[in-house]
Amino acid sequence: MKMIKAYFDKYGEITVELSNLFYEGKTDVLFVEHRNNKTKLDIKEVKVGDEYTTYFCKSNIEIIFGDEYTVIEEHNFQTLVEFRRIIKQPAFDKEFYYEGYDLGNQYSKDSTTFKVWTPMASKVFLRFEIGGLEQVKPMNRGCKGVWDITIEGDLELCSYNYLVKVNGIWNDATDPYAISSTPNTKNSVVIDLEKTKVDLNRDKLSEFISHTDAVIYELHVRDFSVDGYSGIENKGKFLGLIEEGTKSRIGLKTGFDYLKSMGFTHLQLLPIYDFGSVDELNQFDFYNWGYDPVAYNVPEGSYATDVNDPYSRIVELKQMISKFHTEDIRINMDVVYNHMFDQETSAFDKLMPGYYFRSGENGEVSNGSFCGNDVESRSLMVRKYIVDSVNLWHQFYGIDGFRFDLMGIIDVDTINQIREMLPSDVMIYGEGWQMPTLMDTSFYASMFNYKQIPKIGHFNDRFRDSIKGKTQHEEADVKGFITGDLSKFDDLASSLMGSVIKYNTSKQMFDEPHQSVNYLECHDNHTLYDKMLFSNSNESDEMLSKRARLGALITMVSQGISFIHAGQEFNRTKDKDHNSYKSIDQINKFDWSRKEQRYIEVKYVKELIALRKAFKPFRFDSKKEIKKHVKITKLADGILKYQIKNVNKYCDYSEIDIYINGTENDLKISIIGEYDVFAYDNRASDEPLNTITDVLTLKSVSGTIIMKKGEK
Repeated sequence: MKMIKAYFDKYGEITVELSNLFYEGKTDVLFVEHRNNKTKLDIKEVKVGDEYTTYFCKSNIEIIFGDEYTVIEEHNFQTLVEFRRIIKQPAFDKEFYYEGYDLGNQYSKDSTTFKVWTPMASKVFLRFEIGGLEQVKPMNRGCKGVWDITIEGDLELCSYNYLVKVNGIWNDATDPYAISSTPNTKNSVVIDLEKTKVDLNRDKLSEFISHTDAVIYELHVRDFSVDGYSGIENKGKFLGLIEEGTKSRIGLKTGFDYLKSMGFTHLQLLPIYDFGSVDELNQFDFYNWGYDPVAYNVPEGSYATDVNDPYSRIVELKQMISKFHTEDIRINMDVVYNHMFDQETSAFDKLMPGYYFRSGENGEVSNGSFCGNDVESRSLMVRKYIVDSVNLWHQFYGIDGFRFDLMGIIDVDTINQIREMLPSDVMIYGEGWQMPTLMDTSFYASMFNYKQIPKIGHFNDRFRDSIKGKTQHEEADVKGFITGDLSKFDDLASSLMGSVIKYNTSKQMFDEPHQSVNYLECHDNHTLYDKMLFSNSNESDEMLSKRARLGALITMVSQGISFIHAGQEFNRTKDKDHNSYKSIDQINKFDWSRKEQRYIEVKYVKELIALRKAFKPFRFDSKKEIKKHVKITKLADGILKYQIKNVNKYCDYSEIDIYINGTENDLKISIIGEYDVFAYDNRASDEPLNTITDVLTLKSVSGTIIMKKGEK
């Protein structure tokens, strides 16, 4: 137990804590010494605690960050004054905000310059190794708290880190701005950017104006190829996603050929930056989704074919993205800027203890992420880092969209700044949950503040819950509309309209349809099929498949952005595992044999995707269009008609009628005129299946789509 502690928490103040074991924590005189000058402190307030007595002192001395200050009490006990909560003050950000874009290492064959931002540090050394020889060089403190050094010579593949003295303690830290590292991020690495060049084939992408045109397919890199049935050689690797010509044991398409055949517009990848829960040298010892960032700007090494080659992870990721672009498939990246793997061991906290992470007014740790820490996006250099990092992934790697994990922990200004920085065709959406982070709720980038972030999409949990039922494990038996609770009618109707229009008892959630990401299943919680094994446990597999098909149809015809989880198309199961983030590969794998066994389901989802893409009225751009053209009518309990009328200018039809029958009984209805059928029972198509007049039979637990021709 330290006898005395001292802190800079505010400008013009020093907080001193004396142990109550030492003269009962009492002192009448306190001094601060700086550069051999000693100044008496003015004690303004004293608070006696259980272990320490705290003295709040006024100080007129100039605070020079990077200098060392010592507090001395009347018995000559001394302690270094730590820079603590003062670094969260606006004045600190104003003084030390660095606008430059040259942090990290700047390489050339003649020399390399290293720059690191740490205003709190009193000393910084660069420790680097080249040709087996380790060297340590002192760095120079420049303006805005940036330390720099230029090392002459060719430092390509040099590994390095920083030795930093902060608050009297020496730390070693990797470089947060580096883009490659040694295995498991032990050190950062200098690379030659010229050797990472890959044609990203952006010119092969078709025009993407409206975000509601997106059909997003969520996939984990390792899951996709790890199954021995996949026929993929590079299992668990970036390159495993783009192997062509692979087949299953009975000769059906797998791998890249399968992905490009499905017709989705965007492939959303679970985290592909460097994360901490998988040993990059022994990839298959542990499994993890990757929601535990270590180095935000470094691709995950376990996904590279040669983790010991610092170029491998970069070049192979670029090759993967480039290959998808040639097939007009965009890549969205799942980013986790809301928390890190471990605050204490992070490079951020070693360089600037406390600055990058959120805390309360009294220093209490914010844990809205439930992962031990929350990133403080409101601090200006944290915000700049996040914005710069997103820009790096877009510009350097060709990432086409960003899905923000626990986006509600990040503040609205940061998210809006990212949106304004990126081109309009880059998607920005995330989990807009209201997490209990230590920030006023008015700052949350959550769906409840959707009006403050009008250009951002949100995962629509009402769409999910009203259609399939509750998702938490303890509520897995709670049903939604497609699983049998037909009382969810009003919420279903509103969801079909992108949640921008209320229907009877439902409420409006968003202003525009691009704000609603419509999904029934994602990597979190039970898969839809597993959830139904709880909520509809007495039903046959055939009935569960019917319910899943109805859910897929609703997702693909609803206004907003369509989203499906990899394997959802073949009723993916994880053996009822509710949270498989660290479960074994056998649980998480993309099961290619199941895909073959349920080919009818796969074909149906593929057909629905093609149908959605073929007809713009399923994906209007605005609330105005939805109000003008969409009408929903209740035909009977559990049966509705979703009508999109007067759509001649969008397609060759004047009217599109979608019938959703959630009941277990067929219903015959009369129709007037001649209609082409585009979806019926377990078939869907972007071309007419047949033509009907007079009578239409709405089959039980299914959706039907018919269209009436009209003049332009």
